[in-house]
Amino acid sequence: MQAETAQNLLTLMPPGPRIAVIGSTAFWHADSELTCQLLGQALASVPGRVLLTGGVSGVGEACGRSFYQRRQQLQVPPQVFHILPQGMAVWDYGQTLHAGKDMQERRAILACMAPVYIVIEGGPATADEVQIALKNGALVIPIARSGACARDAYAQISKPAIVPADLWAVLGNDEANVEQTVAAVMAIVAQHVAQYVEQ
Repeated sequence: MQAETAQNLLTLMPPGPRIAVIGSTAFWHADSELTCQLLGQALASVPGRVLLTGGVSGVGEACGRSFYQRRQQLQVPPQVFHILPQGMAVWDYGQTLHAGKDMQERRAILACMAPVYIVIEGGPATADEVQIALKNGALVIPIARSGACARDAYAQISKPAIVPADLWAVLGNDEANVEQTVAAVMAIVAQHVAQYVEQ
């Protein structure tokens, strides 16, 4: 049922590589907000990219809003979509789509909608999304240095075969700066998209 709902929502979106960003609704790590902002800008600079968020404050909003603003600067379609339960208010940027009767159902649906999930911080709800995404065969990119669920996921997930060891190591390196972290994420995403295009 949730997979079917996810597929129906995808018909409302433009074609193109879909990336979902999931994580905390408030920032705990000193670098997380800047990481989200720079990541959103970097993702938006790739033509055709479609960004999905869970429609909440914190990680989703910081990344989504910076993505949207960068797309406006580039004068191209925004292509950022927020997935929220039925009846919840729409966001003032991007496009809000409603699915599920509550946040638990919405999480399960969002976790079926993208081939790539970037995890920044996050709690038990994010952990649920990560597990569903992994079961669906998605590539999960946890920024472990942000802590919380992302650090746990990084410890639990084996390095995906397509991801070079040096890039994967950056995600868990507490000494890496924000720019290095974002560059590693972007390189991993690019590697995944290239593999997808070749198939």
